[in-house]
Amino acid sequence: MDEYQIVRGMLLRIGRGVAASTPLAQAVLQWAEPHRTWLMATPAKADKPLRWKTLLKAVAAARPLGEVRPHALELAERLAELLAFGPVDRGLLSVMVACDRLPRVDQLVRIAATHGHDLPTLLGELAGAEPHEAVRLVRQSPVLRLGLAGFNANRQGLVEVDIYWTLERLLDRAPAQGEEMIDTLVGIRQSSRLTLDDFAHVADAAFLVQLLRGAMGAQAAGINILIHGPPGTGKTELARTLAAAAQAALHGVGEVDEDGQEPTRWDRVNALQLAQRLLARRTGAVLLFDEMEDLIGDARPSGGDWVTKRSGSKIFVNRLLEANPVPVIWTTNAIGNVDDAILRRMSFILKLDLPTRMAGRRMLDRIAREEGVEPGAALEHLLDAAPETTTVLRVAARAGKLAGEADGGARPAEALVRALRGGELPIGEVGPLDLELYEADTPLGPLFDRIGAGGETDVSLLLTGPPGTGKTALADHLARMLDRPLVTKRASDLLSAYVGETEARIARAFAEARQRGAVLFFDEADSLLFDRSTARTSWEVSQVNELLTWLDRHPLPVVAATNHGWKLDPATLRRFVFKLDLRPLGRERAERAFQRFFGMPAPAGLSEVSGLTPGDFAVVARQLRHAPAGDARGVVDRLAREVACKPEAGGKIGF
Repeated sequence: MDEYQIVRGMLLRIGRGVAASTPLAQAVLQWAEPHRTWLMATPAKADKPLRWKTLLKAVAAARPLGEVRPHALELAERLAELLAFGPVDRGLLSVMVACDRLPRVDQLVRIAATHGHDLPTLLGELAGAEPHEAVRLVRQSPVLRLGLAGFNANRQGLVEVDIYWTLERLLDRAPAQGEEMIDTLVGIRQSSRLTLDDFAHVADAAFLVQLLRGAMGAQAAGINILIHGPPGTGKTELARTLAAAAQAALHGVGEVDEDGQEPTRWDRVNALQLAQRLLARRTGAVLLFDEMEDLIGDARPSGGDWVTKRSGSKIFVNRLLEANPVPVIWTTNAIGNVDDAILRRMSFILKLDLPTRMAGRRMLDRIAREEGVEPGAALEHLLDAAPETTTVLRVAARAGKLAGEADGGARPAEALVRALRGGELPIGEVGPLDLELYEADTPLGPLFDRIGAGGETDVSLLLTGPPGTGKTALADHLARMLDRPLVTKRASDLLSAYVGETEARIARAFAEARQRGAVLFFDEADSLLFDRSTARTSWEVSQVNELLTWLDRHPLPVVAATNHGWKLDPATLRRFVFKLDLRPLGRERAERAFQRFFGMPAPAGLSEVSGLTPGDFAVVARQLRHAPAGDARGVVDRLAREVACKPEAGGKIGF
C-alpha cells in the first residue's frame, strides 16, 4: 500500500453520496487543489476551478502512478512482516503511519473527522476490512494492543491517530532492515563489563546462568527472574553478566533512549509485549525490565524505596508473566513493592546485597585498570569501611582523573558515600589486627585460623573483659577474615520504651544479618542479656527471652561483647560456642605492643605499669601526633596516666 492508494481509497469512501454543495465536499476540493496533478492522471486545466464530480470521477478511474513509496510506509511494511501481521492489520499499520507521517493523508483525515466520519471505521475499511467488521477488527488489532498506535480525542473533541513511543522511535530513527530494526523496537543490546568472578559473592549466579540456558534451549514460556536489593548493589550489571555467561542477547525493554525520550508506564508495558512477540520465534534472547515498579501500575514514591497508590490490573500482569515466551530478568529496589501474586510467578528470586570486601577489591582493581587510575590507600580504606563505595567507583575514578587527583578518585568517592549515607561518614579503617597483642585464656591466633579455614557459619563468640582490651576490633577482624559485612547493634539501637518494640527490633536485627550474610555484633551485651533474676518487670524478661531464642536459631556468625560479664544471664553462656575472656596485657605482650605502636623497644620502666590494654597504647599513639614525648620514658609516663584514669586501676602486674 502506497500513499496514492491510501488517498484514493479515502477520497472514494468519504465522497460516496456526498453532494458538491456540502461543507465536506468544499473542504476536500480546497485540499485537492494544490495536489490535482498528483491526484489525477489527466488533471483539469489549471485555470479552471476543480469540480467535485470531476475529482471523484478522475480518482475512481486513475491508477497508481508507480511513485517511490515513502520510507515511513516502507518501515511499516517491514514491521508488519516482523510481527507476522495478517492483511488487515498490515494495512491498518500502514494507514495509521501515513496519517501521522504523510501531510496529504493527515490533512485529508482531519477533514473527514471534522465532518463526521468515524475514524476507526474509515481506517479499518481502508485497511481492507468489511464495513460491518471494520470497527471490531480495528479495536482488536495488535496494532493497538501492542501499543504501536491508537486513537485519541483532541481538545476540540475530534478523534485523531496517535503514534506511540515505540513506533515513533522506529519512524524517527529509520533503521535499516534486520537486527538494527529489532534493536530499535525492543531495546539496544546490553553488554556486560563484568564477569561472574565479580559476583563471586552471589551464590546462585551459576544456577541462574543454567536456568537461562535451559529456558532458551527448551523455548520454555513463563520464565522470570527477579533481582532485588538496595540501589547501587549492581542488579542491572548482574543481569548483563548472567545473560553474557548464558550466551544470550540481552535487550533492555522500554528504557530512556539517547534522545532523552522518557517512556510512560504503558509505553514500557507495550514495549515488553512487542518485544515478546518480536523475539518469540528467535532463540538466544533475554529481556531486561529494570525498575519493575513500572509494570505494577501508576505508583507514586513514598518514604524510602517504597511506592504507594499502585493501580492497574493484577490479572493482566499475572497473565503477562505466565505466558511470556522470552525469559525476562526483572529488577527492583524493594521487594515490598511487588505483590505476592507476582512473586509466586517468578522462576527465581535473588536478593542482591553490596559486594563483600574481596569482591569489592576485585572491582576496584578492574575499574582502576579500565579508567587508567592508580587507587591510593584512602580509597582502599573507604572501600573496606563502606561497602557502598563499590557503587560509585567508576564515576569517582573518572571525576578524580579529570580533576588531576592522584588518589584514584578518593575525594569524589568520599563525597558520594557521604551523600548516600545522609551525611554520615564511615569510621576509618582500624588497620591490621595483631592477635598476638591479645591476652586471653585461649590463644586467639590458632583459634581464628581454624574458624577461617573451617568454612562453617554457625560460629559465635562471647567476648568479656575490661574496656580497651579490643573486643570491638576483634569482632571487626572476624568479619574481615570471613569476608562478611559487620552489622553492629548497640543497646541504644534495640531498646525501646514501647512494649513489644524491643523484641521487634531484635528480630529485625537478625533478619538484617541474614539478608546481608553478615556477622552480627552485639555491643554492650549486658544491657540486652542481663540476668533475668534481677528483672523488675515481665517485659524485661521477655526481651532477654527473645534474644536468647534468636541466638539459638541464627545460622550465621554472632559476636557479643561486654565489660561486665558477671551481669549476664546464666543461660547466655551456652548460646555461644566460644567464651573468650580478654585481660590486660602481661609483660611480654605489653612490650610487643610498645614496639608496634611506637616503633621503639620497650624501656625497663614499662613493667612498672599494670593494667595496660591495647586501647591504652592506641590512645597514647594518637596523643603523640599532637604532643610528642621526649623519649621512651615519657611515653611510659603517658601510658601510666591512662591506666590511672581507670576506676579499676590496680597495682603492679607482678612479672
